[in-house]
Amino acid sequence: MVNSNYYAMDLLYILPTTIQAARAGNAIHSILLYRKKLDREELKPILLLGSTVPLCSAQWERMFNTSRIPGEET
Repeated sequence: MVNSNYYAMDLLYILPTTIQAARAGNAIHSILLYRKKLDREELKPILLLGSTVPLCSAQWERMFNTSRIPGEET
């Protein structure tokens, strides 16, 4: 994803580590678990206004399986 910051994912680790490869593996594992929930439609919508109005989840379909190809006009 463009303009994404995965630094906050350090909070997901049960056993924090200073080994960079292990941290990268943990981040990728967490992202893939999230993708599995997304593909299986197991995620509940985010609610606003006192838990009555759901946010649109249409943008989630573009979170994975997309790429940006640089060019002269982009």
